[in-house]
Amino acid sequence: MARLSVLVFGIVGLWTQVCCLENDKYSLIRIYPTNGTQVETTNRFQDPEHLIEVLKGSRGINDSLDLLVAPHRINYARQFALNNDLRFELKQKEYGRAFETVERVPRRRVLRSFSIYDYNSYTAIQDYLETVARRHPELVTLQLLGNSYQGRRVKLVKISANPNTGNPIVFIDAGIHAREWVAPAMALYLIYRLTNDPEAKQNELNGVDWYILPVVNPDGYEFTRSSKANRLWRKTRSKSNGNCFGVDGNRNYGFKWAVSGVSNNPCDRETYAGPKPFSEPETQMVRNVMLENAKRLKLYISVHSYGQYLVYPWGYTGDFVPKEWKKMDSLARSVSDAVQRAGGKPFRVMSAGKWYPAAGGSDDFAFGAVGVPYSYTMELTEGYEFLFPERLLKTVLPQFYEGFRVFGAQIKKEFKNSRSPRDSESVSSIED
Repeated sequence: MARLSVLVFGIVGLWTQVCCLENDKYSLIRIYPTNGTQVETTNRFQDPEHLIEVLKGSRGINDSLDLLVAPHRINYARQFALNNDLRFELKQKEYGRAFETVERVPRRRVLRSFSIYDYNSYTAIQDYLETVARRHPELVTLQLLGNSYQGRRVKLVKISANPNTGNPIVFIDAGIHAREWVAPAMALYLIYRLTNDPEAKQNELNGVDWYILPVVNPDGYEFTRSSKANRLWRKTRSKSNGNCFGVDGNRNYGFKWAVSGVSNNPCDRETYAGPKPFSEPETQMVRNVMLENAKRLKLYISVHSYGQYLVYPWGYTGDFVPKEWKKMDSLARSVSDAVQRAGGKPFRVMSAGKWYPAAGGSDDFAFGAVGVPYSYTMELTEGYEFLFPERLLKTVLPQFYEGFRVFGAQIKKEFKNSRSPRDSESVSSIED
């Protein structure tokens, strides 16, 4: 899979055919560190032949480095583990074929109503948002933010019981990484509960406005739905010089851009930061939402998968944390407790950079450039990598919702009818 990212095929059909064959043969391997030195070693892993793709870095002791490995490179990964005294697990051979058994392949739904517990197409999602706005005009406003690189319309959902009172804002986005389907599903479930749960108006919507962007990267999302061969695509779908595609949207924000944890290679399938900050229309739209609402925006959450982590700034460095880190850490642990009480698994809570430094993330931009007091990246689910079964959404989405209720309650308690000292700061000097 990684090798295909650095080859250029003039014929799209040929690329797809070769990718399908390769994808079926790759194996999922996990390598486990057992001490701090080994954690650093695992996260320096590289394959000189570019035939091993890193799905997830290790975030700590006994947390795995997950690799997608070409058949003849399995021994290379095994030897790396042996040389560094790391535990090696061949979790699944021919990982690409798991798509057919773990996760239902998207098909055009005929005469079937929209379900909040499905992985829906982008068109179906947009239709749902229009329906919600039409059914709940007293709560919901849709704001057209612009178009994606390929021309898909991107709309922000604004949910407010009292839109003219200047309530603090919770801004949630999802789906910047195309393959992380559970993230848009979570965003849609939030919209569903906030607009249909009778208790929400008395609690979650009382004194807090919720802005939700369900799919930041619609082009990439639809690309992952187009065929099994494309299912693990991560980036946007913009075209660069040299006929390579896409930018990692979560390396593209203009705060400490490209200082760590990024690739400068446009053909890198994972962490290419783009030719400049905010090169992508998708990240520009998220930035604009933040800047336009900077004085009222008190909590930002970017929803991702996988691994059951809840992390906060800084992401660009693991050498130090913001002076406000204890507040962010404490709230994150309260959210984790609420999810666990609802029957879910607890989150691992930490500074993002303590896992591995990666610059240009949206959470760092929100906190460091815009001045949002609470900023997080939330990684949902573990155990299925990016292929979280659709059949389990009905179980886990309500559990995660309890965590979002805690987020909202804290923002209401701390900021309702009050202004933060940072409200008066100007953000007009932030560069594109």
